[in-house]
Amino acid sequence: MKIWILQTGEPIHIDKSGLRPMRAMNLSNALIEKGHDVVLWSSDFDHFSKKHRFGGAKEIQYSTRLKIKLIPSLGYNSHISIARLLDHIVLAYNLNKELKAQNVPDVAFIGYPPIETAWVLARWLKKNNVAFLVDIKDSWPDIFIAAIPRPLKNLARIIFAPQFIMMRNVLKWSTGISAPSQRYLSWCIERSGRPQKKQDRVTPITAPNTIFSKVEMQKAEAFLDGLDVKNNETFRVCFIGTLNSNYDFKPVIEAALRLPIQFVIAGEGPIYKDLIEECEEIKNIKLVGWVDSVTSNRIYERSNLAIAPYRDTLDFQLNITNKFYDAMLHGKPMITSLTGAAEDLVKNYKVGLQYNRNDVLDLTHVLSTLLKNSDLISNLSENAKNTYTNIYSSEIVYTELVSDLEKLSKNV
Repeated sequence: MKIWILQTGEPIHIDKSGLRPMRAMNLSNALIEKGHDVVLWSSDFDHFSKKHRFGGAKEIQYSTRLKIKLIPSLGYNSHISIARLLDHIVLAYNLNKELKAQNVPDVAFIGYPPIETAWVLARWLKKNNVAFLVDIKDSWPDIFIAAIPRPLKNLARIIFAPQFIMMRNVLKWSTGISAPSQRYLSWCIERSGRPQKKQDRVTPITAPNTIFSKVEMQKAEAFLDGLDVKNNETFRVCFIGTLNSNYDFKPVIEAALRLPIQFVIAGEGPIYKDLIEECEEIKNIKLVGWVDSVTSNRIYERSNLAIAPYRDTLDFQLNITNKFYDAMLHGKPMITSLTGAAEDLVKNYKVGLQYNRNDVLDLTHVLSTLLKNSDLISNLSENAKNTYTNIYSSEIVYTELVSDLEKLSKNV
């Protein structure tokens, strides 16, 4: 079976090693393992490095069963910018040109956002009677409106009206919708203007457990030892991810000032330099910068807890991000400020604890309780590991997703 995957803004197989595989790579690998041929469509512009991979259109036969097609676009320097919106428009325009010379696949999987590329491919697939799932990971364009000051919201709705129309069409045209949580799926169905279908599904944003070599592990451990993130009795809380405005680290800083806990914050992004300045005199906050997959693995293994200090926005209330699954994979309880779907996960499966983001000292109180109760941490850790193994493991999630795509191709 020939399957297309459109997924921009993620690492792909040709990028430097050490990046965390996300939906594009994980699904491609699962499909290839089942003997399918995959064409992975992505942008020539790398969302993470903010650099073009080749500087133009490129087709790469990565392996016998995997072809990568890169579409040119303008690029951008900031996640939130007019330049990014323009980049997506140009990307969609170039994708549309490229599609005119293509033979149809048996089935397709469309990553959303960007809105414009999803709409272009969805329209082409519908016209050619090809079944497809649309995989929703962000509530665009709703989050655009949420970021606009209240007096300008009505004007923003007019400006972004084309994006709302495209979103609704993509969802309505889809053979099925894939979303990272049940709350997100319900939101998508409401936005689609169509009834729920049997092909609609929840697809957690989980990843496989990578096996690293002894040399890789030793190198990562030596790096962390040099930063005083040692394999000792230190009580440690970790965060690993892109440092941007989605997070509020004020409660973390307050907790670090009051508790004998080491906080390890790994990652780079728009707020990285500001955090370095804020935490310069706080010795028990370790800002280690960008780390690869093996170093992330070692940080988790040397930590007691993981933390997700998200701002409690609509997008994250609907979502369960990869950070929760990564923590469960490593058997680490997750401490989070989120309500909604993540709160449901934490409470229903008892895999972590919640704190009130609006009370800057509430995280301190939660962590203080855990410091005094090792049995509670052990129970939460065991629950996390078992929940991942029995429900959310990459093998379970992607085996089911591949099976659904196979069924989809037979029921166009």
